[in-house]
Amino acid sequence: MDFELKDIRRDIIEPSQHTPVVLDFWAEWCGPCRALGPVLEKLASTAGGRWKLVKVDVEKPENQQLAGQFQIQSIPAVRMLYQGKLIGHFDGALPEAAVKNWLKENLPDTGEEQDEETDGLEQYIEQGNREAALEIAKKNYEKDNSSDENKVQLAMLLLPDDIETASKLMGSVSETTKYEIEKEAIETISHLKDIADGKVSPEGKNETVERYRGAAKAVFSNNYEEAVQILLEIMMADRSFDEDGSRKACVALFKFLGEKHPVSQSYRRRFSMALY
Repeated sequence: MDFELKDIRRDIIEPSQHTPVVLDFWAEWCGPCRALGPVLEKLASTAGGRWKLVKVDVEKPENQQLAGQFQIQSIPAVRMLYQGKLIGHFDGALPEAAVKNWLKENLPDTGEEQDEETDGLEQYIEQGNREAALEIAKKNYEKDNSSDENKVQLAMLLLPDDIETASKLMGSVSETTKYEIEKEAIETISHLKDIADGKVSPEGKNETVERYRGAAKAVFSNNYEEAVQILLEIMMADRSFDEDGSRKACVALFKFLGEKHPVSQSYRRRFSMALY
């Protein structure tokens, strides 16, 4: 996600009227800034919209007046702004636990807190931010690890990187018939992993096999759009290749990415048309 300040009114003044805005004053040359920055970005990515992070590079001439207004003497410096008032601040690089405590102590009750378990997760999937969605899915599972829905949700977001854990989660689901598509998605991704690693080689023309392997490698490099493009081309040319493997791979990709993911949104219709 892009947290860099681009426009003061759009990025700070207007959103701070209804959402607390956390300003991170930093510079590239500042070692403590580089330690604190990722902590703030991680917490902002999983905040479900409760607060907004804006990073202010004090080395940029256009940001120096803003730093002066907040009387920034050293960096990193963090300021929390809400409805025109400074409601919290700290200076220096704090560990993640300390930053969490600071947020807990200073965030006001805006009456507009988003439900991380629903709105936040869907929002991040729609943005293509699966890492943030995964963090929320993990929290959901920790709260209730007996829920089939939480298990499946987490399993899909663990793909394609952690096939083993995703498979174990699916294996513990009680209503197996309800999640057949998700189970098949995990099996398909596992098959693609073997192809990407060269453990399995489908029968067919060498050129098609290599392109198929390229699509499989793209999946595990998180190049999902490239993977879908190749798979669709193979699917339209030869549905019998790898026992309709390209179609199965597309279905698996759309399933674990989620219907609201940008790639799913862009290629779902094209995939449906290619079936006929």
